[in-house]
Amino acid sequence: MTSFFDGKRALVVINPTAGKHTAQPHLFNLTTLFNISGLETTVFTTRGRGDATEIVRRRGEDFDIVVCRGGDGTFNETINGAMFLQKKPLIGYIPAGSTNDLARTLRIPKDNREAIEIILNGQALWNDLGTLNGGTYFAYTASFGAFTECSYDTPQKLKNRLGHMAYLIQAARSARDIHPIHARVQTAEGYETEGDFVFGAVSNSTSLAGMVKLNRKDVGLNDGLFELLLVRYPQNAGAWGSRIGEILLRSYSGEELMLLHTRHVEFQFTDMIPWTLDGEYGGTHDAVVVENIHNAVRIFRR
Repeated sequence: MTSFFDGKRALVVINPTAGKHTAQPHLFNLTTLFNISGLETTVFTTRGRGDATEIVRRRGEDFDIVVCRGGDGTFNETINGAMFLQKKPLIGYIPAGSTNDLARTLRIPKDNREAIEIILNGQALWNDLGTLNGGTYFAYTASFGAFTECSYDTPQKLKNRLGHMAYLIQAARSARDIHPIHARVQTAEGYETEGDFVFGAVSNSTSLAGMVKLNRKDVGLNDGLFELLLVRYPQNAGAWGSRIGEILLRSYSGEELMLLHTRHVEFQFTDMIPWTLDGEYGGTHDAVVVENIHNAVRIFRR
């Protein structure tokens, strides 16, 4: 019987330092299962930041499928490489990071064998992506404010050893540095607000940093819209407790904790503010435009 993958070529990009250095034991199973299914497989490993983007940008058009095995940051690089290509390959994801927010949203299990089976089932669905200031692409979130720096400030060795707990430890260390961020926010749909915020995110995900959760019914992965979450700066201890409780209960309503849907949003800040893109450093900006790229890529997912 002819397989969907017969005659197709797969480029597999592996980050060997993601998660707990488990790439090597799984590599044989990965290539064996792909080859059995008719996929001709070529494997590249990354050696540093930006490698995945360069590998996919340079070699991606020679392949029908590009598979990333790594964390959300490696997947972000893979996506950025694919968006350079005229003929975009199908994208597979085998999560191996410490938090794997995107994998949760895509319903891709952390178990390698199960993640591979999702690719081999052959259902690649359209996904929206985003751009920040018309440059770097992101797969699931662009954010600023409280704890967003934890994802890229947490030492890799600590992440490898403790997994998601490493982020929580880093977040606790960063709590004393939380301060109000003054911003003016405007969406293409006509919403405008200005004030002091503690956190802001433009996302296409049900999970942010493994801590902030959105209800699945509120998130459409290919609806042309992002979810805009804004949390105003609490003025006292009681307000802090209320805000944390609302986040835990996913009670996003009103002007203090807002959840909106938008295809385009603009931020103006009074200072240069660091941003995070898919868990990686996204530069400092005093003006940011985030745009939804509808149906940008097809990803193997549930």
